[in-house]
Amino acid sequence: MKILLFFFNIFVRVFTCIIPFKPLRRKIRNNYIFTQTCPKGAKFYIVKNGKKKRSNFVKFGLSIQVYGSNNEIIIDESASFAKSELVIRGSNSVFSVGKDSSVNNAKFRLYGNDKKMSIGEDCMFSYDVEIWSGDGHAIFCGEDELPYNMEKDLIIGNHVWLGAFSRIIKGANIPDNSIVGMASIVNKNFSENNVILSGIPASVVKTNIRWEKAAPHEFRISESLHKEKALDCSSH
Repeated sequence: MKILLFFFNIFVRVFTCIIPFKPLRRKIRNNYIFTQTCPKGAKFYIVKNGKKKRSNFVKFGLSIQVYGSNNEIIIDESASFAKSELVIRGSNSVFSVGKDSSVNNAKFRLYGNDKKMSIGEDCMFSYDVEIWSGDGHAIFCGEDELPYNMEKDLIIGNHVWLGAFSRIIKGANIPDNSIVGMASIVNKNFSENNVILSGIPASVVKTNIRWEKAAPHEFRISESLHKEKALDCSSH
């Protein structure tokens, strides 16, 4: 099957080269170039117009490995991935990504049984982000029979920007409209929206913020107005 997908993907790329309209060419490639078939142990769903549709083929730049059974992978058709990987170790867990979210070179580790890893809508991942719902090895306290580092759900809200090299760890909750600073480690639940989380471990360093995908230099405002807004933001 891998060989068939390889040659099919080449055919689609070659065929679309003769299409002069770039948007149409990109749309066809996004819909008909596949990363792999969905591995055993998981059901793969594509969400289109709010409805889930089962698929045997993964259409995104996402490689998937599954070690378990009865897991679900639910991804909106408008989400985009590049050079990213998902590893599921456990059973009855759910991995989901909302619409218009973009992921670049990220590693997802969904470990544990009956766990959830949820990425909201319109999220943006910078380079080399890692997200772990559990540890690779058990740690025991004294003579306890069960590990104290059990796996936990991990939730990322809507319109969240994860900076390069950031690490999101089990039990973390990142609220809507927030930012995680570069190389920060988020290891707990945050509830206030519109915040910047930064540091090791991450804490709230700024509140009442909003962010857009455009670069700062694309916003042209007078120098005096810029200083006024900067002072107002720093007071929060």
